[in-house]
Amino acid sequence: MPLSRGASSTHNMAGAKKGIQTSALHRARPDTETPWRLNCASHSGRLGSMRALVKQKKGPGHLALVDVPTPEPGEGEVQIAIRAAGICGTDIHIVHDTFPYVPPVILGHEFCGEISAVGSGVDELKAGERVMAETTATLCGTCPFCLSGDTNRCAARTAYGVHVNGGFAEHVVVRKDAVHRLPPGVDFHAGAATEPLAVCVHALLERTQVTPGQLVLILGPGPIGLFAALVAKAHGAVVVVAGTARDAERLKLADTIGVARAIEVESTDLAGEIKTLAPETGGADITVEAAGAAASVAAAYACTRKGGTIVQLGLFEGAVQVDYSQIAVRELNVIGSFAHIWSSFDTALRLMDDGTIDVAPLISAVLPLDEGLEAFARAEAGADAKILLAPS
Repeated sequence: MPLSRGASSTHNMAGAKKGIQTSALHRARPDTETPWRLNCASHSGRLGSMRALVKQKKGPGHLALVDVPTPEPGEGEVQIAIRAAGICGTDIHIVHDTFPYVPPVILGHEFCGEISAVGSGVDELKAGERVMAETTATLCGTCPFCLSGDTNRCAARTAYGVHVNGGFAEHVVVRKDAVHRLPPGVDFHAGAATEPLAVCVHALLERTQVTPGQLVLILGPGPIGLFAALVAKAHGAVVVVAGTARDAERLKLADTIGVARAIEVESTDLAGEIKTLAPETGGADITVEAAGAAASVAAAYACTRKGGTIVQLGLFEGAVQVDYSQIAVRELNVIGSFAHIWSSFDTALRLMDDGTIDVAPLISAVLPLDEGLEAFARAEAGADAKILLAPS
């Protein structure tokens, strides 16, 4: 249920953090508050404008549903008519002003739809094709990282919905090289979930490699944690998902997707439970920190076996303290994983297309774009997995 105006909520595995105050999210009057010069005063089906969810300026809040000019594709670009776009934790961090971004910007980097127009020089893609796009908007193309395919490490990288206008709108324009076709077995709802699934593919199949029979502990049953559980489970791992009492609904969802255990850490000795599941080694083979919370980091070090791997997937709003000597004494492998590369998307789409992974249970709601402000408040409340927005 969307929060009422002026209400707020909190979510953090370590404790409370600032919730999105819906009073700070508003539907701007196009004539006075939108940061764009519009070519028509209101949407109402007029050619040349569209509805969009915009982070208007720096500072907490300043998220508005406004009319903006419909973007047209330039050379090497395609215009996509959005069919579905997912709300991500990064979007919420941007609203809180705790993740770098460049305002004013249309948010949304998890999106898919149909190509509605192509720019000059685009011959391989046609109007009407079902597609999704990577988040990467620009790259230098010449650094060692770009040349090796590790484009997520490019210092010049920018992202749709962060630095460049994204998919919480009726249309978006992207570079043609960011586009992946949706295979027949992937509908638009699954297509909008390709990006978070690709994040987890990169973490668990590219940065490290999950193998059958491994014990994989996921700390944080948010959307990324649950997608990571799907990837690990699909590759034969014994998966345990852990969260706080506030994560009760998401822990139930973890049970629904078939993990071995879903553990509420405030009433259970998590380290003890993990040792029971791994009596010989005393810990998880791979632990994925997906909560972005100090308490979760401490749990990762306590619950991972000697010689095991900790994958840092969650992002933090501030510095955290770590007993770094444990890495040496226990020969832990601590691996960072950020975003994705081209192959991450190819693998994610294949896993959904062939039925290896079904993301449908993780899609909690599909709401109209015009209810985007309420959808953000609901996402912040923390009971849902993935909430999608769809232009009406």
